[in-house]
Amino acid sequence: MRKLFIPYVMGNKDFIDSVKLMDENGADYIEIGLPFSDPVADGPTIMAAGQEAIKQGMSVNKIIDQLIEHKDEINTPYLFMTYYNLVDAYGVDAFIERIAEANVYGLIIPDLPFELGQRFKKHLQPKNIKLISLIAMTSSDERIKQIAEHAEGFIYTVTMNATTGDGRGFHESLKDKIKFIQQHASVPVVCGFGIRTEEHAQEIKSFSDGIVIGSEIVKRLKNDSIEQNQAYLQSIRKALIEEKETHFMYNRH
Repeated sequence: MRKLFIPYVMGNKDFIDSVKLMDENGADYIEIGLPFSDPVADGPTIMAAGQEAIKQGMSVNKIIDQLIEHKDEINTPYLFMTYYNLVDAYGVDAFIERIAEANVYGLIIPDLPFELGQRFKKHLQPKNIKLISLIAMTSSDERIKQIAEHAEGFIYTVTMNATTGDGRGFHESLKDKIKFIQQHASVPVVCGFGIRTEEHAQEIKSFSDGIVIGSEIVKRLKNDSIEQNQAYLQSIRKALIEEKETHFMYNRH
């Protein structure tokens, strides 16, 4: 199986350029953050990026409008990472109608409980929009089975008990936890939170189906040149390649 590379970008004034860069340099899915005033699962880097995007005047509608304008130029499926308060304030049905116009593949909503998520899916299914499940290292085996058996798209496993970008190492039980999730899931199981380097990617690919990189990419997009970011994205994609994969490393689906 091709190991999935899922980079993250905040929906700021330059996000379309970043999405196109990721699209051209090995991403399998692209996670787009919707700026929100109280992002409980975000670390300081992504939180600061969200506040900056809000100051730039970015909003759900502006992000969706730009995606609609450029959707035919982007080949990689993209998702929104957001919070349920934002969706609820917009209006659930209106929000879903709008993101469907923009060809959004799925949603990641970390503050949406599993039970409410199952009801929320009924609104998404007519538009074929996926609700991506998150599983924490603290989740019980029974809870993992329940979430995994209902998962769609892929499962996002939190690799540590912290917020995004935390500098601590990966949870000591991560490998066993991923294996257990995979036994009960019919979709890929990817790891996120705290992944920054090629070495991290190589370590995690040995037992997972892919990785999400957020805070590190947000930092690099802010501070580095296009060429440096291109090289970084390609280095992560290369680090995720299995020996049996061919040189067709950028072919998607």
